[in-house]
Amino acid sequence: MKLKVLDVSEPDQIITGKGVEHKILELEAGDETGTIKLVLWDDKVIPLKVGDLIQVENGFISSFKGERRMNVGKYSEVDRI
Repeated sequence: MKLKVLDVSEPDQIITGKGVEHKILELEAGDETGTIKLVLWDDKVIPLKVGDLIQVENGFISSFKGERRMNVGKYSEVDRI
C-alpha cells in the first residue's frame, strides 16, 4: 500500500503493561481513499517528514483508545519511495 505522510511526530519510547520497552513513531498517512494513524515499531522506525511517500507491506489494523490505527511491526515492512 502506497501512502503519503501527512503529519509526523518525534520518535518516542514506551513501556508496555508487561514492562517491555519499545521505540515507536506515530504519523498520519493517507491516499485517495482516506487517512489513518500509522505506528512504526522498534526497528521499523525510519526518519520521515511530511510529504514523503511510503510503501507499507503487511501492516495490521488495531484499535487503541477507540482510534483505528495501522501498525508496522515484526512481520511488516515500510520503505520510503
